[in-house]
Amino acid sequence: MTPPVPAPSVLRTVPTIVLTALRLVVRDRLGLFFIVVLPFVIILLFGVGGAGVATASIGLAADEGPEATALAEALEADAALSVERYAEASALRRAVRRGELVGGLVADDLERDLAAGRSAEVRWLADPGSTRAVATEVAVRAVLGDLDARLTAIAVAVEELGLDRSEAVAAADETPADRLLGVEEETIGEAGLRWGVDEAAQQNAVLFIFITGLTGGVALIESRRQGTARRMLAGPVSSATILLGEGAARFALCALQAALIVAGAALLFGVGWGTPAVVAAVVGLFSLVATGASMLFGASLSNPEQAWAIAPPAGIALGMLGGALWPLEMVGSVMQAIGRLTPHAWAIDGLRAARAGQGLGDVADALAVLAAWAVVLLVVAVWRLRRSLTA
Repeated sequence: MTPPVPAPSVLRTVPTIVLTALRLVVRDRLGLFFIVVLPFVIILLFGVGGAGVATASIGLAADEGPEATALAEALEADAALSVERYAEASALRRAVRRGELVGGLVADDLERDLAAGRSAEVRWLADPGSTRAVATEVAVRAVLGDLDARLTAIAVAVEELGLDRSEAVAAADETPADRLLGVEEETIGEAGLRWGVDEAAQQNAVLFIFITGLTGGVALIESRRQGTARRMLAGPVSSATILLGEGAARFALCALQAALIVAGAALLFGVGWGTPAVVAAVVGLFSLVATGASMLFGASLSNPEQAWAIAPPAGIALGMLGGALWPLEMVGSVMQAIGRLTPHAWAIDGLRAARAGQGLGDVADALAVLAAWAVVLLVVAVWRLRRSLTA
């Protein structure tokens, strides 16, 4: 009589499935390029090119006068900006359209409006699809904010203290900015380059963890087509063990991608990620979100070609909506609301909070949203995958 075949241990079967999946990734040179090389290339391009430190050329078209001169000088004082004056707004628009400038400011009636005590309109011209222009706008807005504080102080001096405008301007020029604004200045990071690379590292960590998760679903499609799971089910392996193994394999792949970006960006570019516990919690939960998406993706599509055609564009599209390609603050309120429906936006919020030195309690809302996304995706994915494996 033949003795019964002992059931393999879950502790032995699950690691085998995980190691098999990781070996397939290591053997795929194209896959390794996307996981190991491409994220750092994009971090460097987005960080250095996006921040535009000392190389972001912008134009300024404004009427002649002391306020326009003050605006030009304030912009030129920022190390991240190089300013070129234009006599006509039409010439500035052509330069931006041709790509000769990252962007431009148009303030046609600056002197007249301010002299009349009205708010002056300043228009920012840029290609909305340019990541570099979006990042440069951050520096421009900071300069305009400082200048607006000065102009507000002058207006208050004229209206409330009865000074004439020349006396108010002289008083404002002689008064330190901290006395005018009542704020304390704090420098985070070293300079513009640091801001660009750090921000790019956070965004690309979220972007590539999710894309890696989606593309990792291709292996599930191959497994279904080749009947690997059915053969395992014919032996002493339960469906729960297979599902656990496949989920662990997808999570290991996403976690590996996250670890490479976090460690690599810190070592190569000196990126400071901030509070380790917050980074680990955010990255871990978002990896679970990507794992659920990967398993659902692999259980729903019918062939690898279809998966490769859909996965990268879908990952990039969700990244765009969620602020993984540009800050959500740079888009309108409607698009911001749509972006908040994605897990990407909450993951980026969590990483920003970590970089600012905040603790787990400060990011409880972001962690709760990510956990909810992970639970929903994993439950649906397991249900769908169980049906596809046993069909």
